[in-house]
Amino acid sequence: MLDALWDEGELSTPATYERVGTPRGLSYTTILTVLQRLTVKRLVVRRAGGRSHLYAPAMTREEFAERRAESLAAVLVDLGTAGVGAFLAEANRLDPQMVATLRSKLRMRR
Repeated sequence: MLDALWDEGELSTPATYERVGTPRGLSYTTILTVLQRLTVKRLVVRRAGGRSHLYAPAMTREEFAERRAESLAAVLVDLGTAGVGAFLAEANRLDPQMVATLRSKLRMRR
């Protein structure tokens, strides 16, 4: 859903449903619930737009990737050396930019 908002900049609830829900077989209420939860998490911003709300991303893709990497780094630090080792063994399946950001954050915590 965030990808659709990043691509379009801003979408109404019905437009989000058409763009995301219909192709995936999701109900309108599911799309509305997810948009509301993303708003609570401050990942999207909502404003009134006529008969429905308009939703826009609260941050860029890059900012979101950095936020995810920071959260992951904090979890890995809590897991210790074994947890970090296990993660890095599987890191080849992740977004390379996220892994680079994570490594940078881990170096800063030393």
